[in-house]
Amino acid sequence: VGAALPVDVLTYEEKTLSAILRVISSGLVKLWSALTLLGFYQNRRCAIRVLQTSPFLLALSGNSRELVL
Repeated sequence: VGAALPVDVLTYEEKTLSAILRVISSGLVKLWSALTLLGFYQNRRCAIRVLQTSPFLLALSGNSRELVL
């Protein structure tokens, strides 16, 4: 109900409870705000941490600081 924003869940890892979400750039602030304000899900407390953002999907595949040649 209210404003809708299309968000794609590209990957979800049950073991680490982490996901990669895709949203259009104009919706990033709305998504980030919604995730920040989320404190409960299905009557259970939860917290969301944004680890990384990027306009390029390939940039999320690795960490350049851990690059081994």
